[in-house]
Amino acid sequence: MRNCTKLLVLVVLIITLSQIDFALGEEEYRVHISNGLSNNNELTIHCQSKDDDLGEHRIPVSQEWNWSFKVNQSGTTLFWCNMNWANHHGSFEIFVVDHELLKRCDFKECFWSARDDGLYLENNSDGSWLLVYRWEG
Repeated sequence: MRNCTKLLVLVVLIITLSQIDFALGEEEYRVHISNGLSNNNELTIHCQSKDDDLGEHRIPVSQEWNWSFKVNQSGTTLFWCNMNWANHHGSFEIFVVDHELLKRCDFKECFWSARDDGLYLENNSDGSWLLVYRWEG
């Protein structure tokens, strides 16, 4: 009986570790940033991680820009974006391996919307939007 329990614990551990490896190393994530600003204001963004500089992009109103990537094996992937429009600006963490963020992104796709009062993240499970960051300036 004791060996059966050890074997069961080992199997559960292997399954758990394989799921973590799948979520962090194999799954592709996609981040979308849309321009929901008023008065035809163009949004300028420059996104990067420690390893990848995605360059500067100008997003017209009602348009979006997106990219995809895989999380590094150590689970420390972080993307941040500098954004500005009119007299407003900010530097924001757009993707980080965090359970709450991944849950809101349905563990695959994050939708951000730049609006007049700040940057919103969509909760993919119910379609609601949460104001995460306010603009500076």
